[in-house]
Amino acid sequence: MKEFLKNNKVTYNLMSFTGYKSLLIFSLLSEGPKSYNEICDYFYNNPYLREKISIDTLRVYINSLKRIGCEIKRFRDENKESKYQIVEHPFEIKLSEEEKQSIIKIYKNIIKNIDINDLISLDNLLEKIGLYIKDEDFKGTIKKLSMLRDIDKSLLSDILDCCAKKEQIVISYSSPNSGEKDIEIIADKVDVSNNKIYLYGIGFEYNQYGSFLVSRIKQLKEIKFNKTIPVNIEKTTIIYEINNTNIEPELKQNERILEKKDDKVTIEMTTSNIFLARQRLLEYGPQCKILSPQDFKNDFVKLLKDMKAEYYFD
Repeated sequence: MKEFLKNNKVTYNLMSFTGYKSLLIFSLLSEGPKSYNEICDYFYNNPYLREKISIDTLRVYINSLKRIGCEIKRFRDENKESKYQIVEHPFEIKLSEEEKQSIIKIYKNIIKNIDINDLISLDNLLEKIGLYIKDEDFKGTIKKLSMLRDIDKSLLSDILDCCAKKEQIVISYSSPNSGEKDIEIIADKVDVSNNKIYLYGIGFEYNQYGSFLVSRIKQLKEIKFNKTIPVNIEKTTIIYEINNTNIEPELKQNERILEKKDDKVTIEMTTSNIFLARQRLLEYGPQCKILSPQDFKNDFVKLLKDMKAEYYFD
């Protein structure tokens, strides 16, 4: 202890190696079946050990794990290689049906309004917990609910980094209308909307601010060194009201409050993407009233009538 307090380092003399090696084997076998050679390599590459172990010594550590309640079996895989596997251990998390349903319910509510970084942290946490849960049906249900189920988290991490730096990037995108194609944008942010994850940015193809489903991004192909700003970007300023004191509008970056009264809030939105603007206003439902411009207002009324006709049945 004095040695540790002096230099704040774990050294050879400070460790119980029987316990440490047993924990190493438990951690390794928790990842999946391992052969004797794989265990030896793992020990040899450990910064505190740098040594291999004999088959007899390995049995000592495995027996130590068995004494604390681990069930470990030895078998031959399809290549006739002998491997060790943890079948069961006392650290497994066992959940009742009521507990499973509560977790699913809580998870569904959490992901309705969650920051993308918090979503990634939550997904990583559930993956770690999943290592100690054997119920594959339950883990499958959580995975199906996850917005990250069809997304490469490594790719998502790279995209988030590009957004933080406002990089000009080229992505390979699988468009539902035109198939896979390269799209050049200035990355702005990644956000969650309607239980889906979108990349937002200024697109060069249509010279407007747009959104792209991250699950449709196949590759981050290029990060441009010399950034160029798209020219002739047409923007529209939309004024609308929220007529419900129970709704506290969460303003986007392109919005600002013009006036706030007891019964309504007047908001100004500046956008280059009319489609995103429509989607934004539709979220408010009948509590939203568009004040200007008149041509946007007329188009929006037509959209509502078309939607009503689509869902109307005799």
